[in-house]
Amino acid sequence: MKLTSIFLLCALTLLSLSGNTEADSQGRKANCNNAITGCTKIYDPVCGNDGNTYANECMLCLENQKRQIPILIKKSGPC
Repeated sequence: MKLTSIFLLCALTLLSLSGNTEADSQGRKANCNNAITGCTKIYDPVCGNDGNTYANECMLCLENQKRQIPILIKKSGPC
């Protein structure tokens, strides 16, 4: 019984770690609404692939509206 529990725990650990093995150097697209006129003041930082930290995903979307080349989200949290 203990051996089965240990095996299952190890298998779950390996499966949870294997989900993040794909290297995504570009990042993911921000979830933007094309009609954005303003953003909330909720601080939920994202790191753009341009090396800048944006206060939230909406702020990154506003920056994308200004630029010709869209910024992708490199990771959640500050850079």
